[in-house]
Amino acid sequence: MIMVQSTFHLRAELKSKAIALMKNMVRLCREEHGCISYEYFEGISDSNQVILLQEWENADCLQAHYQTDHMDDFMSKLVAYLERPILTRSYFSQEEEGALTSPMSNEKPKPEQTIH
Repeated sequence: MIMVQSTFHLRAELKSKAIALMKNMVRLCREEHGCISYEYFEGISDSNQVILLQEWENADCLQAHYQTDHMDDFMSKLVAYLERPILTRSYFSQEEEGALTSPMSNEKPKPEQTIH
């Protein structure tokens, strides 16, 4: 699984237009193959800061998402509403069946680890 976190700093006077674009992206992206979750969150201390958290089944699904027409359309329109460039980070999780316990061991299961 891949989790992507993107931070957007919106221009205050254009925030409502940016939010409308983001709401449309949520609808479209959740329909894509491999999308586990896709949601934006508004900052508490800075309401013009919006965080996007998205989860994808694998890298192929994420790359396919980046190639969609709605992603191109979104990015071409969103740039006018941004105060500064988007900051994006990706996190990869290795989820393997049976990785948490070993049948040959009496050890307690280890929590899932995420590579940052």
